[in-house]
Amino acid sequence: MVSVKRGVVVFGCAVAFVAAPLVVASPASAECPWGTKPTRFEGVCISGAGGGSAPIVPVPPPAGGGAKIVNNPNGFDTVNGVPCTPENYGACIAMSQNG
Repeated sequence: MVSVKRGVVVFGCAVAFVAAPLVVASPASAECPWGTKPTRFEGVCISGAGGGSAPIVPVPPPAGGGAKIVNNPNGFDTVNGVPCTPENYGACIAMSQNG
């Protein structure tokens, strides 16, 4: 009989732990991301500025020629003058990806 009571208590605690986040959760907001505006259909957003928000400004491409990579067959390659040794490997990857 004790094990049945303990099982009921454990089951009740498990249900309470599962239901607690649902009870205190805030309702979903129906806001659209920046640069979009809501339509007359609930939860649907379309491109364009709406409601007096700022216009969408296009991002210009990066200026410059990108990363200067020199392939050295007899040693370590270099990116922007940094040798790609094991100590500088992360910096070489970052500079080559960022252009």
